[in-house]
Amino acid sequence: MDIRRLLLVTAITTAITALIGVITATSGAGLTCEARWPLCDGAVFGLFPANFMSFIEWFHRLVAMVTGFLIIGSTVAVWRGGESRRVRFAMLAAILLTPLQIVFGAFTVLVNEFVFGYSVLVLTLHFGLASLILGLLVAATVWAYADTSPVSVIGIQRAGTIALIGFPIMLVLTPRLFFTFGEIAQFVYYGVGFAMFSALAVVALWGRETELRGISVAGAVAAALVISGLIIARQAFGNSGQLLIVGISLAAFALTLASVWRVRTVGGMPTNSPLSSD
Repeated sequence: MDIRRLLLVTAITTAITALIGVITATSGAGLTCEARWPLCDGAVFGLFPANFMSFIEWFHRLVAMVTGFLIIGSTVAVWRGGESRRVRFAMLAAILLTPLQIVFGAFTVLVNEFVFGYSVLVLTLHFGLASLILGLLVAATVWAYADTSPVSVIGIQRAGTIALIGFPIMLVLTPRLFFTFGEIAQFVYYGVGFAMFSALAVVALWGRETELRGISVAGAVAAALVISGLIIARQAFGNSGQLLIVGISLAAFALTLASVWRVRTVGGMPTNSPLSSD
């Protein structure tokens, strides 16, 4: 498989793993499997789930394991394939953080074994670290494509436009603002959020390739704001939390809109050739 496609598949699988984790926590399945880890509560000495709720938790672990192997395989591939330094070190950082993410995943289950327990703090740290790993994988993917193909301002504009489309959805689904923040709402909210974050990462990282520094900075700040909103939404909060998330969304929207508008004004500029970090 082409390394770029392998990195893309790894990033998408990581996002899917995080989404399944959101559903697992929301449904309460995280405390099934008799609060054991890595075993569950079903057949063959607890290797398999005993019921549907346990299956959700068990399936999340299974997908996370597959994702872990993909991260390992992708890291080996980029180092053996002689990819640019920035791609190699982004993957190295991702693989070094993965064991820590596994530990936090265990903390969310082993309620009686650790002082942290199944708390908002642990869930937030677990999700935040997953977001960081996803960001590193997205960066590695974006850089890998930039290293082999010319980057155009049209591509940056399209990525920014994709992000803009997601903002109304995020605003409407702001936790408990208009709708109950149940499993379906959270799945859509975080799925759209991850897509927007990835699109804004393209704006930020490809913006640097075409020397559009202002657009690059705006895209990076907007991406950070989107992820911040997703992390805050994992916590229990009242009206102040809702207003904070709405404010973050509006600020990110303004930065994204400004970036897309600016890209349109320079749409005729020539593209740069692929850059190498070596």
